[in-house]
Formats: sequence, structure tokens, C-alpha cells
Amino acid sequence: MVTARLWDRGEVIGAMVLAFAGIAWFGWAQDDPPSSWVPYLAAGSMLSALLLIALVVLLVRRRTTSGSPMSDPGTRRGYWITVGMEVVLIVGGNLLLAALGHPEYDAAWTLLVVGVHFVPLAKIFHARGLALTGVLVAIVAVAAAGLGLAGALTPSAGAGAGGGVVFIGYAGWVLRRGRLPDPTAAGHGQPVGAFRSKKR
Repeated sequence: MVTARLWDRGEVIGAMVLAFAGIAWFGWAQDDPPSSWVPYLAAGSMLSALLLIALVVLLVRRRTTSGSPMSDPGTRRGYWITVGMEVVLIVGGNLLLAALGHPEYDAAWTLLVVGVHFVPLAKIFHARGLALTGVLVAIVAVAAAGLGLAGALTPSAGAGAGGGVVFIGYAGWVLRRGRLPDPTAAGHGQPVGAFRSKKR
């Protein structure tokens, strides 16, 4: 008999967020990209949307584990503190860039903050994959800013395309590896997903 398979609910929801972010960042990259990039950026947005749909289907068809890591008060508190700091840093940094006359670096700064905030979130949700994603995103943001300073590429194109690639990479990784044994099936214990918080 074939054992039923499940994806971790929290991990799937996190991947959905990043798939949606992929759509947004590929769109931001189209602000002023090299003309040869346009079809690839459109394809990236489409792939992000397809991944998002596939992940939503898993939730709708109840192919995920039950429960949510956000049900834990400590997890919720850590999450909202981290997100609050992210918003403050993004807004503050973009206002500073505007005051300095360099709003063209908004995308790179925003992506850097987004990437950095994944690292504490990974610790909160015990998600090593999210931490690596955050590091990669931060590297992309710094590279995009460097290319912008060198005049080789607009920061929005570099940050948008690079960030989009990393985001769909994470979403695709979750879709591929997130299959966990059904905890109700004989011989299988309760799975611990990447986004499952530690019980206190």
C-alpha cells in the first residue's frame, strides 16, 4: 500500500509568501532592465505565479499537516517584532536614500533588509532553508548596489531579478522536498517541518 504524503503546513505557507514575493520582485526588475532581460523577467513572474498556485492547491486539497507555528505565543511575539523592525528599516532607509538624492537604490536596500530579516525568522521557526535564503538574498542586494555604483546595471534590475530567482528557488525547493509521511499512517511519527516552532 502506498503511504499518503503530506507537506508541512507552515513551510508551505512560507513558500507561498516567497512565491508571491517573486512575482513582485520580477515586476520591480522591469522598472529599467536591459532590453534582453524583459522576456526572462516575464517568464520569472509567470513561474512564480505557477509555484504559488501549486502551493495553494496543496493547502486547498489538505495535503499539508495541521496546526500552525503561529499558535505559539512566543513564536508570534518573535515574528511580529522581527517584521516590525523590518518595516521600520525599509521605510527609514528609503527615506534616507530619497533625502540623499539616491532613490534608485531603494530596491537594493529593501531586498537587503528582507534578506537579513529571514535570518531571525529562520531561528524563530527553526527553518534552516529560510536562513540560507536570507543570506543569498542579502548577497544579491549588495551585488545589485555594487553594480549600480559601477554603472553596470540599474539597482532595481539587479535586485529584482536576483531576488526573484532566489525566491522562486526556495518555493520550488519546498514544493519538491516538502513531502512528509502522513503522521496518521502506521509506522510514522509526527513530522517536524521546517516552519514548526519548538514546543515550550
